[in-house]
Amino acid sequence: MSRFLRGRLFTYFIIPSGLTVYGTHLGLSHLEKKYPNQPLTTGSKALQTPSGPNTQHCPYTDIYAARVPLQSLITQCRNQTDKTLSKTDLEDAWARTVFGSRIMKTEASVVGLFTKGKYEPGDTGDTPEGFAPNKTTGKPRELVNGLMSVQREIGADDDSNGLLLSWRMADEPRVFFERIGRWGYPWRLMSGGRHEMSVSEPYRVDGESELVMDVRFSAAHDYEVVREEGDLGNQKTLPEWTNRLHRGYARLILDRAARELQRDLK
Repeated sequence: MSRFLRGRLFTYFIIPSGLTVYGTHLGLSHLEKKYPNQPLTTGSKALQTPSGPNTQHCPYTDIYAARVPLQSLITQCRNQTDKTLSKTDLEDAWARTVFGSRIMKTEASVVGLFTKGKYEPGDTGDTPEGFAPNKTTGKPRELVNGLMSVQREIGADDDSNGLLLSWRMADEPRVFFERIGRWGYPWRLMSGGRHEMSVSEPYRVDGESELVMDVRFSAAHDYEVVREEGDLGNQKTLPEWTNRLHRGYARLILDRAARELQRDLK
């Protein structure tokens, strides 16, 4: 390869790639500092329990929180004139805010384009039925073009901590990576996972007059337990850099939804 071609390759490919990687690292670092992992006690037991507890394990659960004015959530409640708004009302408002955010609607619309041939987000819980089971079938409500389904409604039981959703990875890619994992490939795909959207009790920050509360977005992944890989600490998962991207995206969803929530208050 001539010196000229090596120079062009460096200019057109190596430098842009390096800048992209570095820019991504800076963006992730900013989100990681702004939204550190919250204690597992702020999530429900169901969030941390794999869908198939006899054959799966949940190696990590990530919970992130943003502080917002209480009034910003009240303005999103279905019945804003009710003087006795409950935590359930506020959790419903936060869940609908997440699904109504621009970033989630874009993701859902892309899914709709590939699955239904229409660029639209599908059900985002913003109907009179909310997140209740499908009236026609009685099955759990599917949201954002089937990308997720409701595993636990808001206020459904004593363990309830907001809205809990589940999603499932297609069997074909998961089984493929399990197969090559047995041949020595170091990573595997998850089987699925859950997302939880919840809120804290209102509180007041020292020196401030208005009430605030924490809004949370959580994620957990399930993996099949492969006997040949030994105990749970040795089970293969996604590579750490991919997990970092997943966590960065979850933090970005929280960031965008919280920002849009407060923007609507102004």
